[in-house]
Amino acid sequence: MHADIIARELRLIHSHALLCCCPPFLLALSTSCLAAVNFSGIWTLDLKASDSPDPMMKRMGVPLIQRKLAASTKLEATYHQTGEVLTVTSRAPGFSRIETFHLDGRTETKHEKQTGSYTIRTAWSKDRKQLISTSHFKTKHGKSAELIVVRMLTNGGKTLVLTQTLNIEGEPDGPPVRRIWHRRSES
Repeated sequence: MHADIIARELRLIHSHALLCCCPPFLLALSTSCLAAVNFSGIWTLDLKASDSPDPMMKRMGVPLIQRKLAASTKLEATYHQTGEVLTVTSRAPGFSRIETFHLDGRTETKHEKQTGSYTIRTAWSKDRKQLISTSHFKTKHGKSAELIVVRMLTNGGKTLVLTQTLNIEGEPDGPPVRRIWHRRSES
């Protein structure tokens, strides 16, 4: 009889297609793996609370004027997350950029003006609370580089902490750069 109840519950789970996120044996143990963080919303960069990206950008070979502009520009980003796709639209005066991230761990090849062609892989941490993007590219000096970007929510979902770590071939690791974003209140 106990086995019949378990079998009926598993059929119910199958019929609701919840198995796309977790193997059936894990569903019996925990449903925490089903819910991932949803970053959807409008976010404003807090320049005072954030680290300056200047040292990291300098290591990448970005010209001084572009570094100073990046360190002082008030950005706004709109995150739209559905299923396994995250679209981020960043805006500032005279600037707009749209990025699409596939959250299923696939490796994609993209092109960026600063870095040229690069590969990026975006996937959830095991606890599905952090979204980790890892990009591989060449610096302006021709060195292999890896940029790891970790996104996570804090403060009850009101703050987005974006931590960037740059590793460049043949150089000591630089310190991580933390960028703090606040969710804009809906009026």
